[in-house]
This record gives sequence, C-alpha cells and structure tokens, in this order.
Amino acid sequence: MTSAQAQKEVFTQQQRIGELMGRLRDAEQMVPGESVQQLITENTTLKRRLQLVTQEHRSFQERLEGAHSNLRFSDKRIADLEAQLLEQQGTAVGRFKRPN
Repeated sequence: MTSAQAQKEVFTQQQRIGELMGRLRDAEQMVPGESVQQLITENTTLKRRLQLVTQEHRSFQERLEGAHSNLRFSDKRIADLEAQLLEQQGTAVGRFKRPN
C-alpha cells in the first residue's frame, strides 16, 4: 500500500468514525446511557419508598382503628356512668323529699 492509499484509507476511516460518533451522539440525546441508569436507580428508590409509605399507612390505619375502638368504649363507659349518676341523683332526691 502506498502512502497516498494509506492516507486515503485513514481519511475514509476518520469519516466513518465521525459518522458513527454522530449517530451515537444522536442516540444518546434520545436516551442517554447515564440517564437510563439514573432512571433505573430512581425507579428502584421510589419503589422502596412506596413500600415504606404503604407500611406506614397500614400502621397508621391500625392505630386509627384502635383509637376508634377506644373512643367507642369510652363513650359507652361515660354513658353508663352518666346513667348511674342520674339514677343515684334520683334516689337521693326521693330520700330528701318532705312528705306532704
């Protein structure tokens, strides 16, 4: 191979490399390699966070149900105590009435 042929071959290869680099750059602009990895990482992180938030939600839901149950019990107990108090007040009023 002569020097002129070698230079021509180098030039041809440089053009081909330039074309391929341009195509690679275009492809990276559509879906950059780093961005894909970053999206995968972020997606994994978001999935983990979703699991944690779901667990927290279940825990809060259970606590809320427990609080509702305690409130219902307290309301019933208060109503029972009020009834006893009224009953005792009624009995006490009957004892303190003067006969006519």
